Amino acid sequence: MLKLYENIRKLRKENGWTQEQLAQRVGYDRSMIAKIETGKVDLSQSKILEFANVLGIDAGDLMGWGDVEIVGDDFHDALKLYAEYQSLPPEKQAEFLSFLKFLQLKP
Repeated sequence: MLKLYENIRKLRKENGWTQEQLAQRVGYDRSMIAKIETGKVDLSQSKILEFANVLGIDAGDLMGWGDVEIVGDDFHDALKLYAEYQSLPPEKQAEFLSFLKFLQLKP
């Protein structure tokens, strides 16, 4: 996971942004960005996706998985889908899970 934090700092600097500017873009304060860049704070999957979107990079590449062959577009799509699932209210999450179970029954 350390690669993730190094990449956030590297990409922030490549964009010419201060920690404050990145913080505003992802909804954190500057001190939280400092903690993230030093690896003192773990990020949720949804926040990793948000950082990736703001920094203009694929989530897998942000995490340092760019050279790993087993990580493909399907995995990144699944991460995005999971982040969207997490943002749903509980009753919609239940409906979604029922739909996924229904799909698994199809040949």
